[in-house]
Amino acid sequence: MRKLRLIAILLSAGLCEGAELKPFKWSGELNVPDPTSCTLDEAGNAYVASTTRRKAADLDIREHAVWIPDDVGLTSPEEKLAFYQRELAPGKMKAPRGGLKDHNKDGSIDWKDLTFHKEAIYKLSDTDHDGVADKITVFAEGFNSPVSGIAAGILYFDGWVYVTAIPDVWRLKDTDGDGVADVKELVATGFGGHIAYAGHDMHGLRLGPDGRIYWTVGDKGGNVTSKEGRRFSFPHRGAVLRCEPDGTNFEVFAHGIRNTQEIAFDDFGNVIGVDNDGDQPKERERLMYLLEGSDSGWRNQHQYQKTESRWMKENMWMPKGAADQPLFITPPIANYSDGPAGFLHEPGHALDGEFRGHFFLDQFPKGKMDAFTLEPDLDGFKQTNLRVVSSGIMGIGMAWGADGKAYFADWIGGYPLDGKGAIWRFDVAPNVDKTSETLLSKPFATPIPREELLGFLGHRDQRVRVNASIRLDRLGAWQEMLALALNPSAARFARIHAIWGYGMGVRHGKVADVTAALALLDDADAEIRVQAMKVLSEAKPNPTISDKVAAQLAQKDLRVRTQAGITLGKLGGKVPFEAFLQDAEAEMRLPWLRHGLVTGLAGTQGAEGLVAKAQAAAGAEATFATLALARQKSPLLCKLLTHANPDVVNEAARCIHDDEGIPSAQEALALAFGTSALPAPAARRALNANLRQGGKADFERILAWTLRQPAGAALRTEALSTLLVFDQPPVLDFVDGTARKYPARDKQALARILILRQDELLGLQKPDERAAALELMVRYELDLPFPILLALTEDLKAAPNVRLQTLRLLGRKTIEPAAIVRALRAAAGEGNPSEVRIEAVGQLFARDVDAAMDVARLWSPANSMPD
Repeated sequence: MRKLRLIAILLSAGLCEGAELKPFKWSGELNVPDPTSCTLDEAGNAYVASTTRRKAADLDIREHAVWIPDDVGLTSPEEKLAFYQRELAPGKMKAPRGGLKDHNKDGSIDWKDLTFHKEAIYKLSDTDHDGVADKITVFAEGFNSPVSGIAAGILYFDGWVYVTAIPDVWRLKDTDGDGVADVKELVATGFGGHIAYAGHDMHGLRLGPDGRIYWTVGDKGGNVTSKEGRRFSFPHRGAVLRCEPDGTNFEVFAHGIRNTQEIAFDDFGNVIGVDNDGDQPKERERLMYLLEGSDSGWRNQHQYQKTESRWMKENMWMPKGAADQPLFITPPIANYSDGPAGFLHEPGHALDGEFRGHFFLDQFPKGKMDAFTLEPDLDGFKQTNLRVVSSGIMGIGMAWGADGKAYFADWIGGYPLDGKGAIWRFDVAPNVDKTSETLLSKPFATPIPREELLGFLGHRDQRVRVNASIRLDRLGAWQEMLALALNPSAARFARIHAIWGYGMGVRHGKVADVTAALALLDDADAEIRVQAMKVLSEAKPNPTISDKVAAQLAQKDLRVRTQAGITLGKLGGKVPFEAFLQDAEAEMRLPWLRHGLVTGLAGTQGAEGLVAKAQAAAGAEATFATLALARQKSPLLCKLLTHANPDVVNEAARCIHDDEGIPSAQEALALAFGTSALPAPAARRALNANLRQGGKADFERILAWTLRQPAGAALRTEALSTLLVFDQPPVLDFVDGTARKYPARDKQALARILILRQDELLGLQKPDERAAALELMVRYELDLPFPILLALTEDLKAAPNVRLQTLRLLGRKTIEPAAIVRALRAAAGEGNPSEVRIEAVGQLFARDVDAAMDVARLWSPANSMPD
């Protein structure tokens, strides 16, 4: 085994030539099939989530593109199951498609084949303690319902192994010591209503410094009912999620992410992640600072709209300040990385020297590992000290071991499953403080004196501090922790972790009266006040707490003001609007502070008061009021659609129109179209609201506005395109991409409206606008002048459906029969779409059999005419 270890060290050195970190292949000769993530217990055993279902059973919509409109409309795993049972009913699918095959060999490709592949959780052990794993066993397997995703996230905590596999989060335990889980409990369920992209899974399980379990779900979304009966619906967006270890107190911490595979906590509990991009030209992945309640802007349907999505048109993927960027989102810190996967933060002890306090990111496609730091920057952070520290290994999920070493899963090879994989580790700490390993290697059932644990709250290793606070919570030492937190001479991290430990008691209902903790809000250290407000946000609301927190809004420290807003948003209470803002124009340009202040305003102000404030103000104060109304989903936003501030109008229109929107305010948005000079983002939504409304008056409104505009006016071509589909709107919405179904509309009634303005439409001269107008008239079967019909039949650039309809209109004509025959012969020739050629030949047979036969003889056998 020593020889094997030497070989592994030499191999790893070769893989990372010139790199700063030297990974060591801890799994040795063991093969770990297609691992996605790993975690370690107190004894140093590794648990690895492994997949066989990727694309074979957990389907990828790119291999089933015909389903995209249906998939975008799904909102829950139950709906997805019903869809599979309908579309993949036995005998319906005749041939394999992508990874979907007759896996169970029953002679039918159907939904039952989605249950054939099982996921596995492997346990790896180093039984001879030489530093290399030598035993692998199956700890658990299954997770293979028809709508199950892949086992993508794993975490060991307090004797339980937590596993994420859409639609469920499970925790498993081996109670008899045989190395196999014999207890399986459901922590939470309801995730992954979409098929979407393979890899957009539920993953990234982490123990938070507050003692909660955190994880992420990609943009397959969720529709969750908590154990307390609360419903959380976020069907089209990814999210950061959290709950207590037993699954109670489930919450959506942050949302609007695409596929952040793992998050990391810095020393102060800030949540950082790196999110995948949307695969569009020039777009980049994003380094994210994720605040409680924040929305990063991504929606599942953006994927299929591509460059026409809000995501791209309104620069939601870019850092703050980009043109037309919505103000309700928190943008990325920076555009950074390629295929982010595993992600860790050095906890203050595991890595010595220059890596202390760094973040580490596996960039999966390129097999590189980066390191960087974050420095405070106004209300957020900036990335510093970025560099590649290892290369050559396709690292995925990452975890710390009790020994202070970092472990990560190696996919080996490209994206397709190949049944191969490994677990690596790295460390560069020559002088390891054994205190960390001594504590972290002890199960929580092992008793440790309170005084000793209180001393550990100041340890330099964040993991030790968190471990000690959890133990103290279980001992009921909340008053001792509060006393430590209130001691200004104690070490800063000791005080912060004492606050978090005290907060566990508050959150669990064990500390009913938090009056004594209010003194923390008078502390000279701004960070102590920030952390105290996080804990107080979990307390039972009362005016005393709200007033004390509201006083923090007058502070200069931006983190303090941000957290005060978030806390007030949760506590509620009566706080004057003016108390939130010191310099509204400057604060509007600070997205994380803006989020905190808007959260507080939404939680403490009534809708009528916010509308009055917005109507009375012209600048950023009006925008803050509007954003707060949007957070409340208030129909009163419709009163702001004529506001003089374009930010107010845009944010009101976005909230009324986008995603679930505000249905009762949609008509007001439609009526706003054409009545004032709406800014571009609002105008697009107002135009689209008319399409959604679908009445004759809405059609007339769009048509009248279009004909009033000068040639080349913004939105004129888009308005013509909207009229073109007005009788039958697309399933996927033009503006926000959501899936919608409409009742049948009276096409003939719409045509009668067009006839009255036909001459004006024919008068459009700008080429693209004229083409759109002609297409519109053909679509609604208006009687176009003969020369125009002839020209359209020969226009190879016209859409096939337009040319097809043009031929049908031409077929009704009796004038100039020779010209019509020439046009039909041309349309039946090579280079035309098959449906156009077939229509042309059919009409030729009705007009001139000899001409039709001449054309038919020229058709090649490969393109022979149908019967």
